[in-house]
Parts: sequence; C-alpha cells; structure tokens
Amino acid sequence: MKFIKYFFIVIGVILLTLVAIGIFKTDYQSKASVEIEAPQKQVFAVYNNPLLYERWMTNFQSIEQLEGQINEINSKHRLKFTTGSGEITTLEQTLTEYQPSELIRYHYDNQWLKGTSTATFESTGDGSTTINLTLEYTGQGIVQNALLFLLSSTIDQGHQHNLEQLKALIEESKPEGLEYSMK
Repeated sequence: MKFIKYFFIVIGVILLTLVAIGIFKTDYQSKASVEIEAPQKQVFAVYNNPLLYERWMTNFQSIEQLEGQINEINSKHRLKFTTGSGEITTLEQTLTEYQPSELIRYHYDNQWLKGTSTATFESTGDGSTTINLTLEYTGQGIVQNALLFLLSSTIDQGHQHNLEQLKALIEESKPEGLEYSMK
C-alpha cells in the first residue's frame, strides 16, 4: 500500500514540475551549423530551392505556396512533414527577410509552436560556405512548452542532421546540376 502511495506522489510531483516548466519556460532556441565545401552562391541556391527539400529535410512531404511569390518578403507557404507516428503535420512560414546568398528569415507557426528561423550563409574564404541556422520559438500553450522542454535536444539534433544531409547532397553531387533539377 505504501508503494502505491509513493508511486502516486512521485507521478504528481513529475506532473506539477512539467506544468511549472510549461508556465515559466516559454522561450527556446535551437542552433545548428555546418561548413560545406562549395561556393556561397551555390549553397544558398540549393538551400533555398523547394524542389530539393525532400532530398535533405527529414520527413518532408510537400510545400504549397499560399500568398505572394517565392523569395518575396511577406510571401507565405505551407510545409508538410510526416511525424514519427506517421501523421502529417503542417508548418506555415512567412518570409520576413531575404538577402540573396546571405540570409533567409521566416516567421513560422502551427498548432504546436510559433517562432522565427534564420539561416545565414558566410564564405570562409577558401571556397567553402558556413550555414548558421538559428530557430527561436515558443509553444502555443503550457503543454506544448513542457513538451518542447523535454524535446529540445532532439530538436537541436534534428536541425543539425538536416544541415549534414544538405552538406552531403551538395558535396556528393555536381553543384551545377543541383540548382535547378528536381531530383
């Protein structure tokens, strides 16, 4: 009987801790970076090509243009991804800043979170390019914030993995063939 009592006390403490985290921890940041052996203009073109997303973004399904034109400030599109459980989730993005070959910034949101994604592209001077990806986000509620807290390292690893896949795509392919091809 004492075991059951202590079990429920432990479960209660865990739940209260998660609720407290969901209330007080609302801002998150994820960073990833990779150096790619290719010119800055080429790396930017491949990163920014929606036809190539499925080749380097994990679980990417599709993109749908909602408003405006590609690379136009305030243009909007919807990305669809498959979750770990096989469900489709969407993420709506609005382009807020765009500097060709240098920077892309989006505001994004869905039913779970909202935030800003910033990708910068810097030439290393030796023909390589460094991509720095920073995501600042918050959950859409207490439960989402608690889950984001628990998943934050997994989120970081996912973004780093995507950039590593992008690196492999660019370095293992003929760069001039990637900019405009679909596969």
